[in-house]
Amino acid sequence: MGRLLQLLLLIALAVIVWRLLRKALAPPPPTGGEPREFEPTARCTRCGTHVPREQLDAAGLCTRCRT
Repeated sequence: MGRLLQLLLLIALAVIVWRLLRKALAPPPPTGGEPREFEPTARCTRCGTHVPREQLDAAGLCTRCRT
């Protein structure tokens, strides 16, 4: 019984070391890079969906509500 416990502890230790090494050697996560420019949005007068202002027509309708 003592040998089995030693074997299980050895396996657990090996798994912990393996995970720590894998995490330490992993490449760093990608950064967001340049922040994206804010794009003003507006609400469609018919369905209420917020879309970029450029996508609304003169009546305030989005592309889905125009058809």
